[in-house]
Amino acid sequence: MFDRFLEIGMKTLIEVTRDDKEYFFPSKVEDIDKDIITLGMPIKGGKTFFINIDEKIKIYFSRKGSFYCIEGEVEKKRYEPIPVITMRSLSPPYKKQKRSFFRLKIVLPIKIKICGTEDTFLRYTRDISGGGIKFSHSEPIEEGSNIEVKIPDILGEKIIKASVVRTERVDMRGINKYDIAIEFVDLDERLRDEIVKFLLAKQRELRQKGVE
Repeated sequence: MFDRFLEIGMKTLIEVTRDDKEYFFPSKVEDIDKDIITLGMPIKGGKTFFINIDEKIKIYFSRKGSFYCIEGEVEKKRYEPIPVITMRSLSPPYKKQKRSFFRLKIVLPIKIKICGTEDTFLRYTRDISGGGIKFSHSEPIEEGSNIEVKIPDILGEKIIKASVVRTERVDMRGINKYDIAIEFVDLDERLRDEIVKFLLAKQRELRQKGVE
């Protein structure tokens, strides 16, 4: 069943919950056998993250434009020739959202620079995903424009390249009447993992507070 969704070498995100706190680790699929999935062992701070036999985990992955989750239970661990865990699935893959990366409505400060100009400004996200951002602006930005963006709360001063894919006018809004949708371009997967991990953790936090 899983070979229709997963491929060996596919990048995934592992979620481990401890004392109501979620931890997220980038990983990849090492092997698939019916309902058994072998994954690279979680690593934290350059060290192997200890995970228990029979511990329940979730894995997230993107497939054909959708973002999926599989719930499972750790069945075995192995450290040679590479550290891996073997997970027995407890659920079929199910969609988290229809987009490649689930999108969270959240306000975060971002720094925007339009390439080829000296225009640099501070704005705030309306929503954000591992694939892009929507923010409000005082005037339209032409579709296809290349920009550079920084997301200080997630990636510090690291610069991400992006392209404007849509500009929409919202007349009912008094200021910043234009919604600008941007898509990340050639984003390093390690940075994408950082964004997704942050958003998953924030989503859980909001749900616990009853906000989302």
